[in-house]
Amino acid sequence: MVMAPALGNTADAAAGAERGMAEEPALQPEFAIVDPHFHLRDQRAPEAPGERYRAADFQSEIARSGHRVVASVFVECGIMYDAKAPADERSLGETAYVGALAREAASGIVARVDLTLGSRSEDLLEKHAQAAQGRLRGVRNSIAHAASGPFAGLSNDPALLRDPALREGVRLLGRKGLAFESWLFHPQIGELTALARACPDTSIVLEHLGCPLGLGDYAGDMGRVFSEWRRALAELAKCPNVHAKIGGLGPFWEPAPKDIPVTSGRLASEWKPWIETAIELFGCERCMFESNWPANRGVSSYGQIWNAFKLVTLSSSNDERAALFARTARSVYRIEG
Repeated sequence: MVMAPALGNTADAAAGAERGMAEEPALQPEFAIVDPHFHLRDQRAPEAPGERYRAADFQSEIARSGHRVVASVFVECGIMYDAKAPADERSLGETAYVGALAREAASGIVARVDLTLGSRSEDLLEKHAQAAQGRLRGVRNSIAHAASGPFAGLSNDPALLRDPALREGVRLLGRKGLAFESWLFHPQIGELTALARACPDTSIVLEHLGCPLGLGDYAGDMGRVFSEWRRALAELAKCPNVHAKIGGLGPFWEPAPKDIPVTSGRLASEWKPWIETAIELFGCERCMFESNWPANRGVSSYGQIWNAFKLVTLSSSNDERAALFARTARSVYRIEG
């Protein structure tokens, strides 16, 4: 890789601390970023306190970070559903909520559509496209499932990606120019590999680098996790229709001791082997950095995530970094400008 220029002047970041993590000045604040993975959580139900994270909150987070985030992609999170609609149409409430916010919220939307519904899923895709007001870019059906640990109670069907009906739905996405993605843990990466091979004409996105899982049965054994993860990722990378989102690292690992300060330098050091392995296997044109915000806020501040990515890629060329931080996401999610 060609050496990139040294870090330039940093922008003044907002002072203060949030959730015990001090925001840092943005490194290379002029660098354009497309954030391809964030969530909004506007749950008004009184029995679900603490679930509100609105577009204004996200915009404030970006402004406070000092980073130049020029576009973003909302990914469904199963919260703003229309409880009065038929079961398979309830997720339209979430898509409509984000679509109505227009430019304030997202440049693209990845919705939740049940792809096992056959011809009915095509009707639903049309409805989501209308609700998204021209910003529908993909669909997510997740299979994240763990045998033990804090995620053992997830209700996702771990065999979903093998379902012939879902695979036909994924092929339908390809014909419509939409991407498919799935939240899963690293022992399940092989399921996505099989799907990618069965649906070669559909763009498929691996989220959070396949969520290397360092909890439950894997707690305290990150060496084994890395070995298993790398082996599975190498097979997936052989599928040219797959792109990898780099991010989401931390929430699925054992937390660092509270007396160790959170800094972008520390995060960069911890994340570097995973990031460099993914780039080595997929190449910069098939990788994109993501914030996974606000799900990652228990690990760092928003700005520290982007600082860490910038630190890890200091030895990359300007063109490689342009792909990682923006160009790949623009291509996968058809974001102009």
